[in-house]
Amino acid sequence: MLSLKDLLLAAQNLACQKIAVVSANDEAVVEAVEQARQMGFIRPVLIGPKEQISPIILTKKYHLPHYEIIDACSDEQASLIAMDLVNRHQIDFIMKGLLDTKILLKAVVNKERGIRKAPLLSHVGIVSYPDFNRLLFVTDGAMNIAPDVNEKMAIIANAVELAKTLGYEQPKVGLVAAVEKLNPKMASTVDAEALVNLYQQGLIKDCLLDGPFAIDNLVSKEAALHKGIKSEVAGQADILVFPGIDSGNVFYKTSVFLGRAESAGLVLGAKCAIVLTSRADSAQSKLYSIALAAVYQNGLSHLSY
Repeated sequence: MLSLKDLLLAAQNLACQKIAVVSANDEAVVEAVEQARQMGFIRPVLIGPKEQISPIILTKKYHLPHYEIIDACSDEQASLIAMDLVNRHQIDFIMKGLLDTKILLKAVVNKERGIRKAPLLSHVGIVSYPDFNRLLFVTDGAMNIAPDVNEKMAIIANAVELAKTLGYEQPKVGLVAAVEKLNPKMASTVDAEALVNLYQQGLIKDCLLDGPFAIDNLVSKEAALHKGIKSEVAGQADILVFPGIDSGNVFYKTSVFLGRAESAGLVLGAKCAIVLTSRADSAQSKLYSIALAAVYQNGLSHLSY
């Protein structure tokens, strides 16, 4: 895939999937869900206060029978209902509506009713630039504040799995730092060296991985050649693994708000994709994120490790 528009086209060619929106009394989210429904790749289940959700649909002049609405009196109840639907295989993936992210994630990791599958939940964003010839996967700029080496292994595994569901046979993973050499005073380079060693031991699989690299030497072949860097990842990375949430978040949001990038994002590591968008995200970004979840869920059934 070269752009998020390709992702949208891929989603439209899939069988229809069920999405559950948690606390769906959010006009912007319902708008994005309606767009995806009209494109034919989702059937919506809206969970939350029915007396607030129905007027949104009617005011927008959407067709009410297209929506299954499950009444819930609180965000906590709506979240747990969504978990139950996932565990009973009655929906394919979920989307955050008008509630605090912490409430939703608390339900995800709930020991009795939760849906956590992997060792770690992490966020993977995808950005598509107007003048850049490929998609970039960005992780983790939203959930894990200062991951250690083991946590970064889990973050990489989640991102690689996503890339593979989008058709990347062996995604190139770049470990981001400010420099290309080990510096004991820079934790990002120390972690990168440890991760490369784990990769060389075969403990990080299904990808090509290298680092540390400054960002220019991950996205620009010219920059990598100019520095004399020889690596299968340098200049052509697909997945950018950032040292912590600050750098990942700054890169992701700078790409969108200054670099004119289109974006999509998911929380991974659960039994299904979690579409977790910000109120600042555009309607198009929300639509792309729904499409990303649909393609990911479909792709999981075809993966073989």
